[in-house]
Amino acid sequence: MIRSDRGIFRGLQRGRSAIGYVVTVVACVLLATALGSPQIAHAQSNGSGTVDQSADDPWAGVEEMMVTGSAMEGLLSSTGTSVTAFDANQIDALGIKDVGGLAQFTPNLEIKTAGATSATLFIRGIGLNDFTANGSGAVAVYQDDSPLNLPAIQLGQLFDVSEVQVLKGPIGSGSGRNASAGAIKIYSNKPTGTFGAKLRVDYGNFNSTDIEGFLEVPIFEDILATRMSFKYANRDGVMNNRCASLSAAERLNPTACGSDPTQTIPADLSKNLNNLNNWAVRNFLRFDPSVFSDLDMNWLLGVHFARTDQLATVGQAFGAAEGGVLGGADRGGYIPAEVAAERARIAARFPPSPPPSQCIRFPDRAGCDSRPKVDSIISNRLASRPLDSAPYDGDYNRDGFERQSTWGGSLRGDWTIDPVTLTSITGYEFYERERLTDADYGPNLLFEFDTEDKAWQVTQEIKAEGELESTPVTWRLGGYVLFEELDFKQETLKGVDVNIFNVDQDFEQTTQSFAVYGEFTWEFLDDLELEAGARYNYEQKSIDADVLVENRGVCTSHKGGPPGQQNCQDTQEFDHPTGLVKLRYFLNEDVSVSMKYTHGWKGPQVNVRDGLTLAGALDLAKPEKIDSFEWGFNGDWFDDRLHIQGALFFYNYQDYQVFTFSNLIGTPPQRIVINADDAQLYGAELETRFEPIERLIFDVRFGWLEGKFLDFTRISRRQIRSAPNLPADIIQFPLDFNGNRLPNTPRFKVSMSAEYTWEMGSFGELTPRYDLSWTDDIFFDQTEGRGAPGGTDGNLFPDYTIGQKAVALHNVRLTYRAPGGNLEIAGWVRNLSNELYKTTAFDASQGVRLIGNLLGLQRTYGLSISIKM
Repeated sequence: MIRSDRGIFRGLQRGRSAIGYVVTVVACVLLATALGSPQIAHAQSNGSGTVDQSADDPWAGVEEMMVTGSAMEGLLSSTGTSVTAFDANQIDALGIKDVGGLAQFTPNLEIKTAGATSATLFIRGIGLNDFTANGSGAVAVYQDDSPLNLPAIQLGQLFDVSEVQVLKGPIGSGSGRNASAGAIKIYSNKPTGTFGAKLRVDYGNFNSTDIEGFLEVPIFEDILATRMSFKYANRDGVMNNRCASLSAAERLNPTACGSDPTQTIPADLSKNLNNLNNWAVRNFLRFDPSVFSDLDMNWLLGVHFARTDQLATVGQAFGAAEGGVLGGADRGGYIPAEVAAERARIAARFPPSPPPSQCIRFPDRAGCDSRPKVDSIISNRLASRPLDSAPYDGDYNRDGFERQSTWGGSLRGDWTIDPVTLTSITGYEFYERERLTDADYGPNLLFEFDTEDKAWQVTQEIKAEGELESTPVTWRLGGYVLFEELDFKQETLKGVDVNIFNVDQDFEQTTQSFAVYGEFTWEFLDDLELEAGARYNYEQKSIDADVLVENRGVCTSHKGGPPGQQNCQDTQEFDHPTGLVKLRYFLNEDVSVSMKYTHGWKGPQVNVRDGLTLAGALDLAKPEKIDSFEWGFNGDWFDDRLHIQGALFFYNYQDYQVFTFSNLIGTPPQRIVINADDAQLYGAELETRFEPIERLIFDVRFGWLEGKFLDFTRISRRQIRSAPNLPADIIQFPLDFNGNRLPNTPRFKVSMSAEYTWEMGSFGELTPRYDLSWTDDIFFDQTEGRGAPGGTDGNLFPDYTIGQKAVALHNVRLTYRAPGGNLEIAGWVRNLSNELYKTTAFDASQGVRLIGNLLGLQRTYGLSISIKM
C-alpha cells in the first residue's frame, strides 16, 4: 500500500509560498550587492557609455538562428542534421517558460504534457506518446550536452539560457544517445570571468509570478569564475472545482456536483486546480589552468536543484455510452451539469421518447427516434466545439498532488593538444517524485492513481576532434555510456461498485547502454563537401516486477514463485548499427543545397500491465528502425537581410513504437507501447527571416507533414448485448489502422513573428511585437480521433473526439528598453483571442465509459521588468 500521508513533503508544501519570498529577497540582496560594485559597471561598459551586452549574452541581438553544421559545443551540432535554434531574447519575447513551450513556434515539433513532470515529444511526426516513468522517448533532450534520459526530468524550466536547439531528423551518428526523431539541446549561460547580475520579474493574471536572475563573480582573474542563477514560478489554479464549494450537508449527499450520492466529498478540497509552483537553482564553476601552465585546457563544473510542489493536473471528462454516444454518463453515472442542461434543451425540440424496452418491441412508435437524434447532436457538438459550455469548471472529488525533487551535475573538460581537441562530459541526475492523480476527472472514484517513483542516471562521454594537415578533412571519434535505474510503485484507486480490476504495480528497471562512433567532413572540392558517420549502439534492459490484480498476485519478480504466477523478471539485450552520409554543394559562399541519408534506431520499451488481458503482465515493444532521406537548402541574400532555410524529407519506419491506452472492458486504462509493423511519412519545412528595412523583422516558419500506418492491426474486445435486460457477451475482434494518420502529426503548422524597434535617442527604444501560431487538425491516437469501436454495432465516436480541430493562437508584446539596455519593461498578452482548445485526450470508453481531455491555457496577460548590469 502506497502511503497517502507523506510527512517529508508536507512541510515543504506548507512553506511553498515562503520559498518564493525567500528566493526573491536573496536575489534582491545579490543584485543590490552587484549594483553597488563599481567593478561591475567597469566590466560591462564598453567605454562609450553603453552596455556591452555580450559580456553575459554572446548572441545578444540575434533574433533566431536556423543553422546546420558542427562544432564542439553551442550553436552547431555534429550530426549532419537540420537545426532550428532560438536565443535568450527570442525565448523571453515568446514567453517560453519550459521545454514544452518550444512546440508552439517550431515547425513539425509537438510536445504534449499531462502534468508538470510528464511530457511526450515528437519531431517530424516521430515520438512516443507515452507518459509512463520508464518511457524512453524518440527525442533526446540535453542540458549543456549532458543527456536527460529520464522522462520525468525532460520537461525542465528554461532560465539563464543562451540558446535552445531543435535538431530535426534521426541522430545516426555523433555524440550522445541514439534518437530516431531528433534532439532538443539546451545551453545555459556560462561564467565569462566578469562581474554581472540580472533580475527579471513577471507578474500577471491568476496571480502569476515568475522571477529569474543570475549573479556572476570572478574568483581569481582569468582562472576561476562562478555564475549562480535561479528561477521561481507560481500561479493560482485555472480550473474551478465546483465540489469545493459544497456545504456540509451537500458533501454527505453530493448530487450538487454530480457525484454518486452514496459517496462523501472531502471537506478540504481546493477551489482552483491546475496551479503552478516550482523553483530551480543552478551554479557553474569554470576553471582555466592555462594561465599558469602550458596546458590548453578548461573545466566547467555545474550543479543544479529543482523542486515542483503543486496540485495534480486535471482535465474535463465526458461520459461515453455504448454505440459511440458522447456526452452520456460515465461508469459512475456522472454527467457534467452543463452537458445535462444542454442535452435537455436539445431533447425539448423532439417528441418525448418512450422507454427503451418499448422501442425495441415497437420501433415505429412515436418518439422512438428522438433519443438517437439527441445523442447524435450532443455527441457532435462536444467533439467538434470542443468541450462543453463551461470548459474551465469541473467536479473533482480529489485535489491530488505532484511533487518532485531533482538534483544533479555535470563536469566538462576540454583539452587541446594540437591538432586534437579532447572532450570529456560526465553527468549525474537523480529525481524523486510522488503523484496522486484524479485521472477520471470527475466526482466519483472510478480510477485514480497513487504513484511513487525515483531514479538516477550516470552518463560519460569522451570524444576527440581534429583536422588532417594534408587534406581538408575534419574527423571526430567518440564513445558514450549510460547507466540508469528506476524504482516505480503505483496503486490504482477505484470505487467499491466500479466493475473494473484493481491493478497495482511495483517494479525496478535498469538500463545500460553504450555507443561508439566515428565521422568525418571532407571538403574534397572548393564547393562540395561530404559528411559521413557511423555508430554502433548497444542497449540492455532488465526488469523485476510485481503485479497485483484485486490484491491477487499475477506476476512476481522472483523466479520459482507461487504456482500460476507469471515470472516478471527479465533481461533483454539489443544492438544495432546506425549511420549517415550527407553531400552538400555550395552555389556560392552564402547559398548551399544538400542531400542526406540517415539510418536511425531507437531501443526497446518494456510494458508492465495487468496480465489478465490479451498479453502477459510483462511484454516488450521491439526497437524501431528508420531510413530517412532529406534534401535541404540554406541561403542568405541582400546583405543578410533575407535568410531562408528549407528541407524535404521522406521517412520509412519498421516496428514503429505506438503508445496506446489499453481500452479494454473490465480494466482501468493502462499505458501500453506496441509496435506497428510499418509506417511512412514525408513532409517539408520552410523557415525565413526577413528584414526589409532596418529594425523591421519578420520571421515565418512553416511545416508540412504526411504520416500514416502501412501495416498496423491489433486485437480489442467488444460487448455484445442483444437486449437491454440481457447480460452482455464479450468478443475479441481486430482493429485495422492501416492508412490512418500517425498520432500528433498535424498536416500543416505555421508560426510567424513581426517586430519593429523605434529608436528614441536619449529616451531609449520601443518595440511592439506580434506572434502567431496556427496548428492544423491533430489527432491524439491511432484511430484518427474516432476512438475505439464499442457497443452492439461497433460505432466510432464523432470526428475529433480524440483530436483537436485547427486552432490559431495570437500573442502581443510591447517592450520599452532604457538607454544602455540596463532596464527593460514589457507588457504582454498570450492567447489574445482566448481560444479554447484541447492539448491531448484519451479514450477510456470500454473500461470506465469516459473520454478524458486536457485543455490549453486561456488568455494570460501581465508585466515584465528586467534589470541587469
